[in-house]
Amino acid sequence: MHFKQLNTLEENLQKSGNNGEYEFKRFSIPIKNETLALNGIFIKPKNRSKYFFDIAHPKKRIVLHFTAGQLRSDLQALTGHDRHVSVAFVIGRNGIIYQLFSSKLWSGHIGKGIGNTGTGNAQDKMTIGIELSNYGYLTKKDENLETYYSRQKDDRGHTGPVDIYCSLADVAAYKKLNKSFRGQSYYSTFTDRQYDSLVILLRYLTAQYDIPRQFLQDPLRYQAGDHVLQFRGIVSHVNYRVDGKWDIGPAFEWEKVISGVKAPAYTPLFEGIEIVSTERGISRSAESVANSEDQLDNFLPEPIDPAHEDEPYEEAQPMLAD
Repeated sequence: MHFKQLNTLEENLQKSGNNGEYEFKRFSIPIKNETLALNGIFIKPKNRSKYFFDIAHPKKRIVLHFTAGQLRSDLQALTGHDRHVSVAFVIGRNGIIYQLFSSKLWSGHIGKGIGNTGTGNAQDKMTIGIELSNYGYLTKKDENLETYYSRQKDDRGHTGPVDIYCSLADVAAYKKLNKSFRGQSYYSTFTDRQYDSLVILLRYLTAQYDIPRQFLQDPLRYQAGDHVLQFRGIVSHVNYRVDGKWDIGPAFEWEKVISGVKAPAYTPLFEGIEIVSTERGISRSAESVANSEDQLDNFLPEPIDPAHEDEPYEEAQPMLAD
């Protein structure tokens, strides 16, 4: 999908609950010891459930991801029915924070990574996953950059359609690295609203779970290894995976996030994001707004049977980001 279409897609999804696919509940949660609040939408699919475990484990780290897609397909993939793969939070390009289940609970988001395989999903249980809606790496074809989904071959070997994200002239839509990261040089950019909302979310989670506001140093920040298992703070998916994952590498504006999270106080860059819905969602401007995650518990969909908590799982396959 072309990057210029993404704002309209997100606006339509949020206003209508993706044409009634989701129910919404607004929240505004004060952050401990700060004059700052975490604002967003708790989202529940009307016909899907069992994508998280209703079991709380102590949290040691926060793991950043990008979705490799657009928000509509992101949310569908992360609320797959009776699937073991999801995260507590997804941040849209417009900065809206979507919450899928309570941050004290868990689902699979690391996969077959360091310290996770054969341990009953130990690293998933002790971490909180955040996904930023973003296409990830892009492939140069002539004067355009194409998404992962472009020219994909189906089971019969037929090549699918071209999926152009932007042209090389759209310099704000991508970042070209001077040195490739895991074999890729072009990456789609995140928005200023995403960075702003991410800083607020990280300040909330670190305060809520007493997680240190610290990040791995460069170059360990972009490497997988056992060092992640000893670290308490904020990491990313690549720290757990030696290959096959690109989230989140040096195309991300790390210093912008680090300075915002570590600052003694933080003033949001944007006054706020208008959160509205039509008759197809359950949110109304006159409806009460949840001011703690506990108030969202009654809104949670059905969780996975806890008997399956230690079982391995298949990672989410990328969905066609039409």
